[in-house]
Order: sequence, then C-alpha cells, then structure tokens
Amino acid sequence: MSTPALFSRVLCSICTLVCLSQGCGSETSARIDPSLPSMNCREIGTAMTGNYSNEAQAKADAKFDSIVMHMRPIWVDRIDGLWLYVEQSLSATLDKPYRQRVYQIVDGNDANSVEVRIYELPGDLAQYAGAWKKDQPLRQLMPDLLVPRAGCNVTLRLDDSKAWIGSTEPNQCSASSDGASYSMSSVTMTQKEIQSWDRSYDSKGSQVSGSTTGPYIFIKTSR
Repeated sequence: MSTPALFSRVLCSICTLVCLSQGCGSETSARIDPSLPSMNCREIGTAMTGNYSNEAQAKADAKFDSIVMHMRPIWVDRIDGLWLYVEQSLSATLDKPYRQRVYQIVDGNDANSVEVRIYELPGDLAQYAGAWKKDQPLRQLMPDLLVPRAGCNVTLRLDDSKAWIGSTEPNQCSASSDGASYSMSSVTMTQKEIQSWDRSYDSKGSQVSGSTTGPYIFIKTSR
C-alpha cells in the first residue's frame, strides 16, 4: 500500500471515531471503522461493540449471576485487525470488574472464518477499570505490551441462521484457578446478543468451574 493511501486510511479511521452521528466527543460513542478490512471482521466487530447484560436470565434462573459486559473499539488507526477492550463486572459491583481483556479480530484460515485473539492486560488491572467509558480506551498502551492467552483464541463461523458460532480448541487454553488445568469457551453471537459458555476442567477432565447448565445470555442494551 502506498504512503498516501495508508495515510488516507488512517485518517479515515480517526475521523470515524471522532465524528459521530450525534455530535463529537461523547465518552460512550466509539464505533467500528467501516473502512477496515474484511466484511466478516467488520460484521463481528460491529456485533461485539456495545453494552450487554444478562439481567433477564439471572432473574429467571438463580444459577446465573447478573453480569454487565462492555466492549469498546481501541487503537482504531491500526491496520492489523480490529481491536476491542472488554470489561465484565457483577451487577452488584460495577466498579470492580472481574475480567478485563483485549480482543483482536482478524481473518481466519479461510474465507468463511474469523479469529478472535485473546490478550491479557499488563500490570495492575485496576488502572484500566472503566476504560470503556473513554473516547480512546487504553490509548496509553501498545499491543506489544499485551500478554497473549495461548490456546484461548476463538474461531467463529457463520451458520445457516446467520449467527456466528465458535469455540476454543479442545484442551488448549490453560487455566490455573480453582484447581483447573484447562478451560473451554464456546460462543454464539448475533447483532443483538452474545451467548458465552466458559468452563474449566481439572487434569482428569472433571468440570471445576463455570456454568453446568448452559451459556450466559448477554443481551445488547446499547451501543
């Protein structure tokens, strides 16, 4: 790609983030840049971006905690995929997230798949809490400071119902809490909801944490 073309693309990315449908500068108005590569990646990025809650599920079934999840685009001027900051908290302790991750969305190994790469943040995670509220979340970081979660990437494919479905590879995502040896994650995603089922197992294959009855169902409450 020529230097002028690359500059134009970067400038377009920045403008897309800053110039908003209802004005500029709102802390919760980040959007996926439509000029970035791959129709599939853009569809996944747009579907993921937003605020989610499983409140309805938690009220109907006491086995599920009430959880709030936020996903926001970060580093929108990069051209090595779409990047998202992900934060999850119990509804009762919104200011104390229990999970903070960075996702990188890239093309999969074939034209019908998308890979979501999972990264941990460096240092004290409390410093990033609430970053999803900002115009430019995690702008103080660079991707090379992130810690890849080896074996924990999720490959998604579009099924006949127009939902994106995928999972981690069996026995590849290592885990150490609750006596676990490895974890498994499966995802079903549309533009309106994400169903996520995370389970951890010990070295004998017995489940030690996570839901035993089905996935958490997160409904998108806003973008």
